[in-house]
Amino acid sequence: MLSEIAAKTSIVILTLNAEHFLPALLSALKALPCKPHRVLFIDSASDDATASLIKTAGHHLHPIERHQFGHGKTRNLALSLCADSDYIVYLTQDACPQGTNWLEQLLQPFQDERVALVYGRQLPRPKATLAERFAREFNYSAHPETTTLADLPTRGIKAVFCSNSFAAYRRSALMTIGGFPEKLPLGEDMAAALRLLQSGYARSYQPQAVAVHSHDYSILQELKRYFDIGTLMSMDQELSRVRLATSGEGLRFVRLEIHTALRRKAPLEIGAIALRTLGKYCGFALGQRYQYLPLSWRRRLSMHAAFWSPL
Repeated sequence: MLSEIAAKTSIVILTLNAEHFLPALLSALKALPCKPHRVLFIDSASDDATASLIKTAGHHLHPIERHQFGHGKTRNLALSLCADSDYIVYLTQDACPQGTNWLEQLLQPFQDERVALVYGRQLPRPKATLAERFAREFNYSAHPETTTLADLPTRGIKAVFCSNSFAAYRRSALMTIGGFPEKLPLGEDMAAALRLLQSGYARSYQPQAVAVHSHDYSILQELKRYFDIGTLMSMDQELSRVRLATSGEGLRFVRLEIHTALRRKAPLEIGAIALRTLGKYCGFALGQRYQYLPLSWRRRLSMHAAFWSPL
C-alpha cells in the first residue's frame, strides 16, 4: 500500500546555492527502497555547483530567477509541475531525511482519507547550540498526533503548526483551498494547514519520519525572523485569531527554555535567552505594525527582504 502511495508521489526540493547540502540530501534520496514518481528540484539561479550535482544525480531540475521565488508562489509552481502526482513532499535544501524508510513513514498517515497534510520530526544538527536543541525538543516531540478543526479552540496555533522544510500534502486537498497563500513573507505552511482544517481535513504529525534541520540564529536574525512572523500574523487574520486562542505559548517556551538551561547546568545561557526573547518580542511587535513602517525599513527588518521588493 505504501509503495503504491510512494509511486504517486513527487518530492520537491527548493534550492539556492545548495552545493554544501546536496551530497547528504542526494544520498538520502538514493537510499529510498520505495522510489517516488519524481524528484524535482526548483533552483533559484544558483551560481555554484548545485545544478550540475542535481543533473548528475539524474533528477528533474526546473530553474527560476531569484526574483521569481516566493515561499507560497514557488511551492504552487511545484503543484502545477507535478499535476500527475497525488501527493507532494516538500523539502528545503538544508533538511536531510534520516534512514531509508523516511518517505514511507511520512506518507503512512495518508492511508486515512481525512489526512491532507503530514509533517515529520526535525532534529537538531550534530553541532547544534542549546537554543537550537531546545527549539526542536519543544516543537517536535516523539509522540504522533492528528488535529482537526475541533482542536482549534483548545490547541490554537499548535493545532496548525507544521513546517514545509519536511512535509507532505494530498495534492487534491491542497488544490481545493487554492494552494498556498502567496502574499505572505513566510508561514505559508501554517496558513494552508488552517485552511485545510477549515475545509474538513486533518493535519498529522509523524515523528517516525525524521530529518536533521536546525538553525543557529543570532539575536539580530531572531529579530528579523520574528518581524516576519509578526507580519504574517498581521496579514493573515485567520491565523492571528487562532494564535490569540492560546496566546501564552510564547511565555511557556521561555519558561521551559530557562528551566532546561538550569537543568543542564548552563546558567550563563539565561542571559542569552533574555536577549533572544527581547529580540523576538521587538521583531514581532514591529512586524505586527509593518503597515506604519517605510518600505526601506521593512526590507532591513525582514529575513526575507526580497518579499518587499516590487516585481
